[in-house]
Amino acid sequence: MAGTDATVRYQVLADDLAGRIARGQLKPGDRLPSVRELCRIHTASPATVTHALHLLEDHSLIEARPRSGFFVRRKPRLIAPPEQCATPGLPQTVELAEHHRLLMEFRRGIDRDWLGRARIDPALYPSVALQRHMTQLARREPNLLAQDVSANGDRALCEQLARRSVLLGCDWSPDEILVTHGETQAIAIALHVTTKPGDVIAIQAPSHMSQLNVLEVEGRQVVEIPSHPCDGLSVDALEIALERGNIAACVLSANFPNPTCSLMSDEAKQRTVTILAAHKVPLIEDDTGGDLYFGERRPPPFKAFDDTGNVLYCSDLSTILGTGLSLGYVVSGRYRIAFEHVQTSICDPVPLLFQRMAAAFMEGGQFEPYLRRLRHTLADNVAAYRDLIAEHFPVGTRVADTPGGYLLWAELPRQIDTAELQRQALPHGIHFAPGRFFCHQRGFDNCLRLNAGHLLTPAIEASIAKLGELAHELA
Repeated sequence: MAGTDATVRYQVLADDLAGRIARGQLKPGDRLPSVRELCRIHTASPATVTHALHLLEDHSLIEARPRSGFFVRRKPRLIAPPEQCATPGLPQTVELAEHHRLLMEFRRGIDRDWLGRARIDPALYPSVALQRHMTQLARREPNLLAQDVSANGDRALCEQLARRSVLLGCDWSPDEILVTHGETQAIAIALHVTTKPGDVIAIQAPSHMSQLNVLEVEGRQVVEIPSHPCDGLSVDALEIALERGNIAACVLSANFPNPTCSLMSDEAKQRTVTILAAHKVPLIEDDTGGDLYFGERRPPPFKAFDDTGNVLYCSDLSTILGTGLSLGYVVSGRYRIAFEHVQTSICDPVPLLFQRMAAAFMEGGQFEPYLRRLRHTLADNVAAYRDLIAEHFPVGTRVADTPGGYLLWAELPRQIDTAELQRQALPHGIHFAPGRFFCHQRGFDNCLRLNAGHLLTPAIEASIAKLGELAHELA
């Protein structure tokens, strides 16, 4: 390649590193020397070294990991997507005593919980920017903490959420939005408004355990609708369940739900909304994962196809800004007056400082660039974790190639009980979520959910490798 001496130097360095990778001297997953070390070893300038590293990155030989450096990229391994679905059942009263017993058992003695809890690495949150906004707000409005808070939510935040709704294919009014303590409270309020104790609620299986908890506390029955781990809810199964005529409401997620991070097609979403409107059954939508897409386009929620106000849209800002904020919201649709009554009578308002801080972050133009960076990092994380599962887990393990989110749903060979696998992993300080946590009926015993929201470290890689070793022993 012709060029200046500088061009020759960075090309020579890139060729040298590429050769070491090709010969196996640098293996997949190995960390490259730091820029400073490479400068010293090759007597090169930081600009030359950086240019060489970026050239290798462009050729997919290495990858950058935030705050960790450059690593030799693993070759993608072929692994089949999971296929296992729940068996359609009859309505049942939600009783989670066994779930809670297992949960307490698995929580005991945990030193590290990278893989178990569904949580993004705190290092990825925009903490510095949020703290800056908080400081500015405190200086500008020193009496902010003493101000009364509207039960419906701060107007500034509701206006920002309404403006942003166009990105979702919606057009909300700030008056439709109520701010809550996370999406779990939003779903609980929606259930209060649309149903009564003893009513039957349709949910997808597998589903987030927090939804099962809410249904248990609210005294509702549940009917589980099969959901494919890649394609999401079975609309055919939902339609069959609706024909029985005893479903009062649905709690569903279309975009990257916990635990599977599946994605429904737009056609399936449209059909779901149309069918439920025809049966006059409210749809309570949890779209907490919708902003964590890996593709070029934000997938629309159910709400984007709703022209009757039958969909109650719930989401959570805490998931993407910081779990300590406890900041969610619900778009009430035609149930606005009833929502305001319930919100005022039974719910404490979210602290005004947190609401104003989130509104300032969004209004200042930092929210969307932050989300782009976060999505890019999570996409790399999920791919790397998935490759590790393919490398270390038994033959026959199936993992979804999820198009968004930060969770991985793995289907292991049938003979492996993941609850027993968790018991054997606990002495090694390894924690994950067995599949039976996500189904009211006994199911998904050979499945598990891994959190891929943490930046990959040697300790996490070792944990996944050890988990795969234990799974091999059970298989």
